[in-house]
Amino acid sequence: MPVRRECDGRWRYRKIVKLPNGQKVRISGTPTLNTKLAAEAAERDEINRRISPPAAIEKKKEVPTFQKFVDEVWWPTYPSSVNNRPSTCQEKEIHLRIHLKPTLGALPLDKIRGEVVNVLMARLKVESKLCPKSIKNVIGTLRRVLVSAVEWEYLGGMPPLPRIKVAQPEWDYLTPEEADKVLEAARTRSEEVYASILFALHTGARAGEEIALEWGDVDFRSRMIVFRRSSTKGYVGPTKSGKERRVPLTDTLEAALKAIRHLRGKRVFCKEDGSALLIGQLHERLWGACRRAGLREIRWHDLRHTFASQLAMRNVPIPQIQQWMGHSTITMTMRYAHLAPGSGADLIRGLDAHSVANPCQIPPEATVST
Repeated sequence: MPVRRECDGRWRYRKIVKLPNGQKVRISGTPTLNTKLAAEAAERDEINRRISPPAAIEKKKEVPTFQKFVDEVWWPTYPSSVNNRPSTCQEKEIHLRIHLKPTLGALPLDKIRGEVVNVLMARLKVESKLCPKSIKNVIGTLRRVLVSAVEWEYLGGMPPLPRIKVAQPEWDYLTPEEADKVLEAARTRSEEVYASILFALHTGARAGEEIALEWGDVDFRSRMIVFRRSSTKGYVGPTKSGKERRVPLTDTLEAALKAIRHLRGKRVFCKEDGSALLIGQLHERLWGACRRAGLREIRWHDLRHTFASQLAMRNVPIPQIQQWMGHSTITMTMRYAHLAPGSGADLIRGLDAHSVANPCQIPPEATVST
């Protein structure tokens, strides 16, 4: 054995070992007991470990039940780690507490698949009477929990979950003439009611963005409205996209905002005591104006649709509308494209020119003799 005593008096071993796969490795070491026999024993032990390493024992995580995983692992970790908005956390909590844990809570995570999910969906539809969009949201929460379980190695793989198709919801908008009637009726109520409805019609603001708007967000010098935040159920946070958005200030809106300047607080639209408005109060203002104008009652969000629709009618480019609306993808904005002047009808009529110049005729060789 190539063991030897070094000049410092210590016994050491040094050797090149050929492994079963043909690879050569150099080993060396110093035994705890400073003797030749101890050095030789230490050398033999390392050779044996290199040639026949002990099988790695992989400790596999126990697959927890859905409720245990959610209560002890997922809920305390996930929402805060991805900075979910309070309204999003509240929605997920409702999905888990009312729909998912009562049905899936006792099941191990790896048993949530196939028939189990179909039974869940049937209950959501029949017993809970949820609409397809709500069912999709509940399954979306379930999907997010299971994805986290896979990422955190509590689950070996992602089970197949159904993809739920939801029809695009119908939406309404006011024509320019109808919008004028609503604004005229709103003005008979007060300048502030008029300004709040005009603001939505001239900026496309979401209700939460308008409620959270502060005077510092209105740049009269640059003639620009800056959307920095949104209010949802009393909580003020970033806009839906998480980004600031700028919309030019129209002359009409500028005059309306200057007419309602107040000292009740920093919010532009607020109650008499300066506290924040509620979405229901915005709807009351709009519905009252619609009734006085003799028009159908529309949702506040339909004022946002009206903003985009009227821009499209005036042939404003779709990408520009997308920017002012704050849509993350142009797909959302394309729903207004059909309102643009012509909507391509003038282009497709180009086919007529060819048809008129070359009327369809049966070629002589195609005629059949009788």
